[in-house]
Amino acid sequence: NAYVNINRIMSVASRLSEAGHYASQQIKQISTQLDQEWKSFAAALDERSTILAMSAVFHQKAEQFLSGVDAWCKMCSEGGLPSEMQDLELAIHHHQSLYEQVTQAYTEVSQDGKALLDVLQRPLSPGNSESLTATANYSKAVHQVLDVVHEVLHHQRRLESIWQHRKVRLHQRLQLCVFQQDVQQVLDWIENHGEAFLSKHTGVGKSLHRARALQKRHDDFEEVAQ
Repeated sequence: NAYVNINRIMSVASRLSEAGHYASQQIKQISTQLDQEWKSFAAALDERSTILAMSAVFHQKAEQFLSGVDAWCKMCSEGGLPSEMQDLELAIHHHQSLYEQVTQAYTEVSQDGKALLDVLQRPLSPGNSESLTATANYSKAVHQVLDVVHEVLHHQRRLESIWQHRKVRLHQRLQLCVFQQDVQQVLDWIENHGEAFLSKHTGVGKSLHRARALQKRHDDFEEVAQ
């Protein structure tokens, strides 16, 4: 409404001046002052709108992060460790995906919080000391935003600690499975090949040629065993 009224007044001033009004100089002066005042006010409105929009986005993402903390903690700490290698590899993949999800959510909150703090501590003004918002005191708002940022950071660090603990356990369990698999392969080889070879080859050779042939076969087998 104010914008419409001001446009109407400016139009009237322009017509009066063009019509050769005796006070045209004074009319121009007043209309110029009105134009400057309105632009300053409009800039303050735009700045206020920008700050409020940034604040809404920041608080929305912060509340979404904080509301997901309990579920994320539960996902990081509950349940035993799988015993099969395939299940372990799948669990490790899901665990890494969870970390990326939490990190993405935290990064967005952190970046939005920093951007909002930058605006609050260095307000967007038209560039002169006469701006309606140039002298605005945002100190209380800054403290409120910092409180939320610190709360989010606290939970993110706690989540990362819980996540890291389970990651180590999952990888240790996978290493154990690989070790057990390797051991079983060795035991199976000894039982199915090693002992069978030794029990089958008991001769010592009836001649030098035969003894060396047996020795060569034994050396080859020993190399395979190693």
